[in-house]
Amino acid sequence: MKKILKINLLIACALSALAGSATASIAAEKTEWKLAYLAVRGTVYEEVALAIPDRIAKATDGRLIITANSSLLKGNHLLEGVRDGLVEMSLPLTGYYTGSQPLFTVPSLPGISESYEDLQALSTSAYGDQVRALYNSTYNSTELMETAFCPQTLFSTVPITTVEEWSGRKLRVNNRGTGLIGSELGATTVSLSAGEVLPALERGVIEGVITDSCWAYGAGFQSVISNASSWKLGSVLPTPVLVNNDAWAALPEDLQAMVIAEFDKLEQEFAVRWKERAAEMPGLWKAAGVDFHDVSDEEMTRVYAEKIQEPVLAAWREDMARAGLDADAVEKTARDAVK
Repeated sequence: MKKILKINLLIACALSALAGSATASIAAEKTEWKLAYLAVRGTVYEEVALAIPDRIAKATDGRLIITANSSLLKGNHLLEGVRDGLVEMSLPLTGYYTGSQPLFTVPSLPGISESYEDLQALSTSAYGDQVRALYNSTYNSTELMETAFCPQTLFSTVPITTVEEWSGRKLRVNNRGTGLIGSELGATTVSLSAGEVLPALERGVIEGVITDSCWAYGAGFQSVISNASSWKLGSVLPTPVLVNNDAWAALPEDLQAMVIAEFDKLEQEFAVRWKERAAEMPGLWKAAGVDFHDVSDEEMTRVYAEKIQEPVLAAWREDMARAGLDADAVEKTARDAVK
C-alpha cells in the first residue's frame, strides 16, 4: 500500500512539474507594450488608441498586452518616444513635426488631401512609401496602420467665410502647411498646445483655430465660438500607428502575423467610422447653435489662385531643399495619386 502511495505521489509531482513548466512557458511568451498617444477627446484618433489594447489582446489570445497611456509623452515627443524605445508604440501627430520634417507637410498643402479617399490614395502611393521609409530610418519604427483626424475646420469668434475675412485675424494652426496658407491670406498664425486653445479663444488672444472638427466639439469649443467654416485647405490629416522596430523584431513571427491581420481589420473599420463621424459633425455644430458655413467652390477658386498658392509652395520647397528632398518630384507624386 505504501509502495502504491509513493508511486502516486511521484506521478503527482511529475504532473505538477509539467504543469508548472507549461505555465512558465506561457508566461514567458506573454509580451507587454506601452502605447503613447495624446488625449484629444472625441476624435477618431483617440478611439483608435483606446480600441487597440482590447483588440490586440483578443486577437493574440493574450500573448501581446498593450497598455494605452496619454500621459507618458508630450504630443510633440511621440515620434522621439517610439524611436528611443521609451514606449513600444505611439500615435504621433505628424502635423506637429512639419516644421522640421517637410515631407509630413504634403497632406496639409491645399488641394491634395481633401477627402478620406485622397488620404488613402496618398498612403498607397510612392509618397506613402517615402513617409514609411522616413519612419523606419529616422524614427526606428514601422507603421502598422493609418487613420485620420476629422476634417480640419476653421472655428472662430467672428465670421471667416470669404478670402477678405482672413485678413488681420489671429488664428491657431497645427501644422506648417496651414500656417503658410493662413499667412498668405493675411492672417497671423500661431502655434499653441491643445490645452491652451480654448482659454486663448475665451480671452480673445486668438480669434479662431483650424483643427479637427471632432476634437473641437469634444473639447467644448461651442461654448466660446459662434462660427465654423469648412475651408478645403488640407482637410484630412493622417496619423499613423507606429511600433518600435526593436520591439517588433522581438515578437515571434506567428505573433507578428496575428498583429498585422488585426491592424488591417482596425484600419478598414476605422475608415468607415471616420466617414460616419465626418458626416455627422456639421449637424452637431448647427444643433449647438454654431453657424456652420460650407465654403463655396467660387471662394475656394480664389484661394487656389496662383498669386496665393505659389508663395505657399515656394516656402515649402525651401523647407524641402533644406531637408535634401526633391519637392517637385514629391508634389507631382502626391497630386498624381489623388487625381
